[in-house]
This record gives sequence, structure tokens and C-alpha cells, in this order.
Amino acid sequence: MKGYEMVDGKPMISVITCAHNEERYVGKCLASVRRALRNFEGEIVFVADRCTDGTIEIAKRYDVEKLIIKDWKKWKNSYAEALQTGFLQSSGKYISIVDADIIIPNDFFEKMLPLLKDDIACVSATVETYPSNLVNRFYYAWERTHNLAPLGKEPRGAARIMPREILCEIGGFSDTPAPDTYIDIEIQKRGYKSMYFEGVKVSHIREINFKKIVSGQLSSGAARYCLGVSFMRTLGHSIFRFRPLVVYAWMIEWLKHKFK
Repeated sequence: MKGYEMVDGKPMISVITCAHNEERYVGKCLASVRRALRNFEGEIVFVADRCTDGTIEIAKRYDVEKLIIKDWKKWKNSYAEALQTGFLQSSGKYISIVDADIIIPNDFFEKMLPLLKDDIACVSATVETYPSNLVNRFYYAWERTHNLAPLGKEPRGAARIMPREILCEIGGFSDTPAPDTYIDIEIQKRGYKSMYFEGVKVSHIREINFKKIVSGQLSSGAARYCLGVSFMRTLGHSIFRFRPLVVYAWMIEWLKHKFK
């Protein structure tokens, strides 16, 4: 985890972006990644996951170094499979995950990379929803509850970076509904830490609606159960962050497994 120079002619940073029909957002995302990589030897590994819109053509316009057209689904959780596919095709010393509906600032890597030292093995940026419509403005305000997390702020998966050697140590991504949280749990088992960094803010530009908010809470609750997050921690998260459906979904998963 020392130094930022190229190693054996390989790029220093591999940015993995996975997309399923994201033509509305992916151009802005890739443009921001290109700007952030301007001072680094880097590559963009773009995984187009069963896309049927113009996502692939847009990715080609940004001359991504590796374009993977994923037309299969072998894992239960396709996003995790896409991340693992991208990881296996990447070659950078550092692996960055940037979601297709995220815009990162120009100084993203300048500020994030120096934090990967000592026992810090993963750094996650602060995600802020772009207040483009009424629901997005509501969500933007709700995100302030992240500061109320009873057991500390949990890293977000939308924009993060970690050393390749750490991902190799845990075998990369697993077939789980929350692959980013899985990474945080696995590296903690090995004595490392994931860091939530307030010094870098990224914009979540997707226009959301209440249906997506409900779906997100239910998915989060199910993922927490599958990853072994305790009921009390999940309950605290639900109360302090005003996400009641998270604990509801956790309990549904518990009941499914209990009476299976």
C-alpha cells in the first residue's frame, strides 16, 4: 500500500463502473471519471450488464479502456457479479468503484488516495443526492440523518477506492445483495478499517421516486440480514435514520429462514 507509481507497466488506478440501462446518466459519470483521472495513470473498466438501451454506445464515446459486454447472469445478485467481472479484468494497483449515476469531483483521487495507509484499507466518499426534483430534494434533506447513525457513519458504496491487494486477499466480490457492505465486513475481519470520508462529496444524479425509496429500504434490510448484521444494529439504523422498512425487511428474512 505504498506509493502511487505504476507497477510493472500497469495502471495505478482501475475504475470499475457497472451499468444496466443507464443511458440517461452514464455520460456524465464517465466524463467526471475522465477528469478525475487526468493526473494519474488509470483505466476505466466498464461493465455493461445486459443493456438494451444506448448505454454501450455512450461508453464507447468516452474511449473506456476495457468495455465488457455482460450478456449473462449466473449469480443471484447481478450487480455483484458485474463488479467481480470488472475486477477480474482490471489491472490497477488501486481499485475504485464508481456507480453509473454518480459524478465525482476533479480532485477525487488526489484526496482519497493518501488516506489509504496504516490500517485504512477502503475509503468511501460522502454521497449527496442532487436535488433535481421534489423527491430528490426530500431525499437530499433526509441524507443529513447519516450524521445521526448511533454506531458511527457507515461507508457508502457508490464511490470508493481500495488497494488491489486487499480485494485479492478476500477473493474479490461475493454473490451478495450488498457487495460493498460485504467488502467492509470482510476487511474488518482481517484487521483493516473502512473509512467514511466527509472531505470528498460526490453527486448522486439519479432522479428517484417514492417507489425507489421503498424498494431501497427493503433491499437494504434483506441485505443486512444476509450479511449477518445484528437485529439491534439494524433497529438502531432504522430509528435514527427514519428507515422503518429496513428493520421490517430484516425481520421478514429472519422469519423466512427460521421457518424454512
